[in-house]
Amino acid sequence: MSDPLRPEEYVEPNCVLCDPALGRKAPAERIPQQRISARLDELMGKKEFAEAEVMLKNWVNEAEAYNDRQGLFFVLNEMMGYYRKTGKKAEGYAAVERALGMLTELGYTDTVSGATALTNAATVYTSFEDYESALPLFRRAREIYETNAQDNEYKLAGLYNNMATSLTARGEYEEADALYEKALALLEKVENSELEMAMIWLNRLDILLSREGDSLDEKKADPCLEMAKKYLDSEKVERNSYYSFMADKCVGVYDYFGWFLYAQELRERIREIDERA
Repeated sequence: MSDPLRPEEYVEPNCVLCDPALGRKAPAERIPQQRISARLDELMGKKEFAEAEVMLKNWVNEAEAYNDRQGLFFVLNEMMGYYRKTGKKAEGYAAVERALGMLTELGYTDTVSGATALTNAATVYTSFEDYESALPLFRRAREIYETNAQDNEYKLAGLYNNMATSLTARGEYEEADALYEKALALLEKVENSELEMAMIWLNRLDILLSREGDSLDEKKADPCLEMAKKYLDSEKVERNSYYSFMADKCVGVYDYFGWFLYAQELRERIREIDERA
């Protein structure tokens, strides 16, 4: 559900002058963060992954050439998401190390920007089943977010969701489900969060499967599947590349629980969106 993050969600506002206390020089030029995000979304929506990676690497070089440290931090955060989605562990870990290594330099250690980078990093570790590395970062980020919860509901909900995934994998089911509940309660207050709520309802099925395994009565899964379907079918949700990306994550779940007709309906929606792209 951490997708997609915009620059303003993890980069503090630019200042005109550098901070002498931190010894930073003002950049010669700043990279165009919004334009980079839009182009990355476009390439990922078209599944042009090689082109997306080349673009990100080029902007790393540009940010370094301009001495745009905030810009570099932004691109590294985008890289974390890219390498997580494409399953490139070594590259993802390298992006994590570089981004987190900049927190003190940029003065982000106890800021929302820093918390979002910590969450991004923890989510990378979670995607590669490195839960021991992920959970301390999630907990650090949680402290910061909960101290600054107002106007950061979406980001805090994302943290709860991703942290719950790690906890489920470790068998800590009660804490995981409590975090899913917290995430849903927050997202109910956030506009355009239907797809994220659908994913959380499906994520909760992992707890049922982990607890009961093959003996799981499929009827116990129906309430979660119905709630996710409600959000996926909502007329409020735009059928765009983000919908295609999120729906693709859901298809296999519905197939697994025998909802074959609905899984096929989701595939058809994805096909129509991708053909328009």
